[in-house]
Amino acid sequence: MLRRMFGATFFNAHTYEEIEADPSSMVQAIVVVLLVTLCAIIGGLAGEIQGQATYLEIFLDLGFGLAFGILRWALWVTVVFMVGAGLLRTHHTETSWTEMGRILGFALTPGLLAVFSSVPFFDWVFVWVAVFWSLAAAVLGVRQGMDYESTGRAMLVVAISGLIAVIPLGLTVTLELRFFDLLT
Repeated sequence: MLRRMFGATFFNAHTYEEIEADPSSMVQAIVVVLLVTLCAIIGGLAGEIQGQATYLEIFLDLGFGLAFGILRWALWVTVVFMVGAGLLRTHHTETSWTEMGRILGFALTPGLLAVFSSVPFFDWVFVWVAVFWSLAAAVLGVRQGMDYESTGRAMLVVAISGLIAVIPLGLTVTLELRFFDLLT
């Protein structure tokens, strides 16, 4: 799994082909999604812990944060799949939701940097580096997973999917924040 995470992070096309061809790597992809989500939660919790958060608040943040992380990943995969395998399909495109789920799960690996999002003065740097690095990895993953001949088409899929996904992902984040407000 670590070798695949490393390969996905550093844009190894063969790694994405391997992930695409291995149905058993779905569990690994979900573990990556959970690890990345956990790193983001830990980065965010550092400030809350300093602000005297209760154990219940920390527990709820972890539990629901992980659940919403999986939900956000599933929504992202769904939108990318619909755009890439539907709207921008080529005659070579042959993929499934689960293939794209595995690929995009591993493409999130640079998001592990979010654990540093509580570093004073540099918090935003780590977050934005993680976001753009993950998007770049997703572009390669989409190119390989959708069997596109051009990176430009994959970039277009990721861009269009990002614009479309803003709405459901924004609703998910809003729901998550409201849910936490009700619990605390």
